[in-house]
Amino acid sequence: MSSTTPVPPVVVGVDGSPSSLAAARYAARLAELRDAPLSLVHGFEIPVYGYLPVAVADRYYLDDQAMRADAETMLAAVVKQLTDDHPGLADISARSVTGGGAAVLLQESRHAQLTVVGCRGLGGFTELLLGSVSAQVAAHAHGPVVVVRPPVTDGETPAEPVDGPIVVGVDSSPGAQFALKWAVDEARRRTTSIIAVYAFPIGRGEPYFEVRQDEAVAEQILFDAVSPWLHQPGVTIETRTVAAQHVEKAMIDQTSGAGLTVVGSRGGGGFTGLLLGSVSRALVHHAHGPVAVIHPAPTAAR
Repeated sequence: MSSTTPVPPVVVGVDGSPSSLAAARYAARLAELRDAPLSLVHGFEIPVYGYLPVAVADRYYLDDQAMRADAETMLAAVVKQLTDDHPGLADISARSVTGGGAAVLLQESRHAQLTVVGCRGLGGFTELLLGSVSAQVAAHAHGPVVVVRPPVTDGETPAEPVDGPIVVGVDSSPGAQFALKWAVDEARRRTTSIIAVYAFPIGRGEPYFEVRQDEAVAEQILFDAVSPWLHQPGVTIETRTVAAQHVEKAMIDQTSGAGLTVVGSRGGGGFTGLLLGSVSRALVHHAHGPVAVIHPAPTAAR
């Protein structure tokens, strides 16, 4: 008797906000590309305040029942819309889970091949980007995370992610190789090209010949990093070195027109402390499109 291993789902945090709905639509596209199940998760915390109504012994009962009913109604509407818009999806499920948004999604990421979050949320995902949830998920998830940008202004319809090349931040760190491998696999799924970018720092007023020396070193580092993938079938990689006084801004500029920007969870050289430092934080907050932060999977590569 033969057995098949279940395909891990694409997990997306949903709270009904415009940003989370944009994330759900993007996650549906990613699930279709992978022929994977899509799992919508709504995390919420029950507020504890005030006095109990007369004859009510459990302060959690009313809040819990009302919040769950609202969540289930919202999730059912999202599932219906995604099912209508993405008939090729193999499976869509949705559930609400009691708990903080970050804690819930971090737990879900243990069993996901990809976790998707919006850039700003409501309720259990309050201020998803500017607050703590997306930052915590991007920093600590157990696998790749996609933060769907751009941000949503109140009252506006979120812009759909553009189709375009995949930009991947590269340096000499092991994390860059994880990011490159993931970007190559994703480019094959999307039938698109890759732009590998190494942004390296230069000092203000640095002499031209020293900049050229730095650039030559950067070009060699970039070539060494991408060389294992240059002759892979179905993959086109453009390399680009960028000299910049502000590496964060330079990388943000490189994301314009990209369908996705991919970075490793930790870098070296021009990307020192990529995740915990300033570059990936800048991209998650300010990139011109979705950003994938690639953590090495605890099991087999995804």
